[in-house]
Amino acid sequence: MRRVQTPNEPKPEGLRARKRRATENAIETSAVRLALDLGVENVTVEAICERADISRSTFFNYFSSRDYAIVGRAISIPEGSEALSVLDSSPDNLPLGLFRLLFAAIGHSHVNGEVARLRAELIAQQPSAGRLTITSLLESSFQLVSTAVLWLHQHPEHAKLDSPELEATLAVNLVHGVITARMTEWMTSTDDVTADESDFVRVMEQVRRLIG
Repeated sequence: MRRVQTPNEPKPEGLRARKRRATENAIETSAVRLALDLGVENVTVEAICERADISRSTFFNYFSSRDYAIVGRAISIPEGSEALSVLDSSPDNLPLGLFRLLFAAIGHSHVNGEVARLRAELIAQQPSAGRLTITSLLESSFQLVSTAVLWLHQHPEHAKLDSPELEATLAVNLVHGVITARMTEWMTSTDDVTADESDFVRVMEQVRRLIG
């Protein structure tokens, strides 16, 4: 199992990682543009491969299904001590720990602005894309909540609410809220942007001001 590295650790990105991100971006961009042109239901893996100029085997090295290429794949959250150690890095701020865990599971903290913008356009035009997006998001959310509940049971001294399940659910929703809030700015970029912890801190401060 690969080691999960939190986004606040220095992590120079090598050529191999940059090439992998470039291929992933090409697949996603091709998939979303095809969905916009043809409709989600008419997009095939073969068409995505042709537009992205890759083989089927390359496609499935990155995405397990056509739907994930179009709307974004569900993120596989590490289990056990690997995930819990990331939450340990921020014991008094569970949402920040979950933010770190989410991007650690992705393997990098880069967001492609063009892909984000195209997906927002697709969801606005085609309700079926919105339903697929929610399904993918819920898969990751359930994993995050389960991990947070386990961590809270192991560390009751850091719990802020009486119910670990409620605290975990609210914390995960806050993380998704931060990402959604930042997405508007990320979509203005035509290249990759970095989702770092300053984004999280800034949006959380705005949330605190909003609720008084």
